[in-house]
Amino acid sequence: MTQPLLANLVTGSPARNHDFDFARWRLAQALYDAGDIRTDAWNNYDAGEAIAGGDILVSYTSQVPVSDGNCEALRTFLERGGRWFAIHASNSVLDNAHLPAILGSKFITHPAYSHFPVAISAPNDPLLRGIDPFEIDDELYVIDVRGNIEVLLETRWGGEALGGRQVEEGVRPLMYRHRVGEGEVLYLALGHANRPFDTPRPGVLQPDRRGPWEMPVYKELVRRGIAWAARRV
Repeated sequence: MTQPLLANLVTGSPARNHDFDFARWRLAQALYDAGDIRTDAWNNYDAGEAIAGGDILVSYTSQVPVSDGNCEALRTFLERGGRWFAIHASNSVLDNAHLPAILGSKFITHPAYSHFPVAISAPNDPLLRGIDPFEIDDELYVIDVRGNIEVLLETRWGGEALGGRQVEEGVRPLMYRHRVGEGEVLYLALGHANRPFDTPRPGVLQPDRRGPWEMPVYKELVRRGIAWAARRV
């Protein structure tokens, strides 16, 4: 019998600003459906030694404090050949000095939840082959790129972001790969989800949103992302 791969699934945030229960459920199901993967689930990155010893890391986090030692464990995991599929706010790392270089980017801001087009930057890549450009309702993330990335999905946007911040128009990467040693990060910015009470502003309710999670194209991107992390794509 083939030994199963070990995945570490990290979903959570002290800010509770997304529906992490929903993301945990959907991503755990996707890992299970991929087959021959055993998954351990965590709320944060404190199990650095366990994560460093795994084969796959999948995350849907936001503003999670990560110690220097656990940042080093994440880097070790990647440098020895691990693959990290990081989704949506996983690159919202506050003032962490190490994670942006490991992930390849840092979240800056986003405009209001809206409808926007998604372009395929690398149509011949196995992760995107056969996927056509699409439109989506989601949070359009503006990120600060750190290091070399290979952009796979993108859009173009400029305008008013949260807090009235004005963002110059430009290409916005929505999915990319970033190599770290022998391993890689695959980052997918799409995927907002929240219940009315999942909000960064306590006491302020907002509409229940599931972003693209019910869209066949998004389900396929998640499926392929996990297959990529398992080195099956």
